[in-house]
Amino acid sequence: MAKRLILKIGHTGQDVRVLQALLGIKNPDGIFGANTRNNVIAFQKKCGLVADGIVGPITWDALDYNPEEFHADTDTVTSATWIEKYHLPEGEYVHEKTSKKYIFLHHTAGRHNPYKTIDDWATDQRGRVGTNYVIGGIPADADPANLSSVQSKYNGRVLQAIDDKYWGHHLGPNGSSFMTKHSLSIELCSAGALTLRNGKYYTWYNAEVHPDQVAVLPKNFRGTRYFHKYSDAQLKSLEALLYHLSEKHDISLADGMQKLPVEEMFEFSQSAWKGGITGLLSHTNVRKDKSDIFPQHEIIEMILSF
Repeated sequence: MAKRLILKIGHTGQDVRVLQALLGIKNPDGIFGANTRNNVIAFQKKCGLVADGIVGPITWDALDYNPEEFHADTDTVTSATWIEKYHLPEGEYVHEKTSKKYIFLHHTAGRHNPYKTIDDWATDQRGRVGTNYVIGGIPADADPANLSSVQSKYNGRVLQAIDDKYWGHHLGPNGSSFMTKHSLSIELCSAGALTLRNGKYYTWYNAEVHPDQVAVLPKNFRGTRYFHKYSDAQLKSLEALLYHLSEKHDISLADGMQKLPVEEMFEFSQSAWKGGITGLLSHTNVRKDKSDIFPQHEIIEMILSF
């Protein structure tokens, strides 16, 4: 039977049998029924965890067990080897273990280098601000059809700034402290909103943007129709990362934005602001003053495909 990183009532198999043994249940039968759930809840309460009866990364960690290790062998590599750990220093994120119910999408409204993004978070004066992951891009002035090795070196590269177990302040003011603590966050390196002057497009830091990197929306979004495109490599990495996190944390990618009407998918939602919509969300769903992420056609298609 395939490995399960998340276990809950109704599941069966070897992972459940291991869980039952770790909980001290006599004669483990590999069936996650009411008795196993009650034992999980009792263990979670004893450890000060959210007592929901669901065994995810935080509960596995408290049990000092990693199901990935049980299923691994020495002649294969995991699908997550493309994620590079480049963690923020201690004190620059919240060292509190939380289960995850949401995944939020952001963009930096800055430059293309994911290492510099994380370094800036590490040295700024705003406190424990940052996202779990950062995906690099290409310089806004580069020709995407003719990139040099220097221009393309970060394109689609995925860095982990904060371990999934922990969290950083990434949403700003919203209606749910629970949502802030229990969300994973992904940052796409992008220059963000652009301005049009004399037939040319410019970033907020006054760099002229290559025309092939300009997304022109059919109508204004948060005050403008012009944005720096998320690159093909970024979108490919984002899709892979979303599938990885969805499996790891049992977060349905079909929940969240996909449940909203297409024309409202990136708009502010009062219910989302209050933490009432779990799954995959955009920063724009919980903030009226933000444009990350913007409704690029390829992003819409990706979300609708989940």
